[in-house]
Amino acid sequence: MAIRFRDRNHHVDANEDPKDASFAQAQLDVFGHGAAVDYNLRYDDPAYWRIRGREQQLIDFSGGAQSDTGKPHRTENVVRAVAKDNPRGRRFHDAATIRWGELQRYTGY
Repeated sequence: MAIRFRDRNHHVDANEDPKDASFAQAQLDVFGHGAAVDYNLRYDDPAYWRIRGREQQLIDFSGGAQSDTGKPHRTENVVRAVAKDNPRGRRFHDAATIRWGELQRYTGY
């Protein structure tokens, strides 16, 4: 249900979505249960770290964000999920790798 809801509301913009076969509907990769009920406490929640790290690994594995690669675009992600200079970037990456294995090497600074 969460994936269907995401597909209906994700990337709602004026641009038509790509028709290439590689731009398929969302599919479940992994999931985590967070403990931070208050959004302001998300940076204290290891589940949040894992999901952020996995999201960036998936973007990199799929070809990278447009801000990293330029044209031709291999993903619809205009910007990275985790900025290259994010001071928590390595923590996010390592938390995801420990839980689910490394899908793509770390691409931050």
